[in-house]
Amino acid sequence: MEPIKRILLVEDDEKDIELTVTALSEYNLANEIAIARDGVEALDYLYRRGAFAQRPNDNPLVILLDLKMPRLGVNAYVVKPVRFTAFVEAVKQIGVFWALINEPPPGSVKRG
Repeated sequence: MEPIKRILLVEDDEKDIELTVTALSEYNLANEIAIARDGVEALDYLYRRGAFAQRPNDNPLVILLDLKMPRLGVNAYVVKPVRFTAFVEAVKQIGVFWALINEPPPGSVKRG
């Protein structure tokens, strides 16, 4: 089994960052959680620019982001639950799917 890969969390609210990191860590769903505080910083991370120029070459397995980030679009989203226990369960399910269950389509480039 492959090691669990990095998750990029794009979030500008400190409390939401803390909740997400706690939930992911509680279920051991990421070896590393990289944090970007806005869309521009997330793009810098992905393109290895600025403060992220020296980060490792491999891209994150999944990106969790706040929908209201500038200059980012998404193809799907999960509404963040208000109750903490529901939030932790949603993060767990998302993490399990993307980090453990999801597989690339046949013939695509291997992730990692």
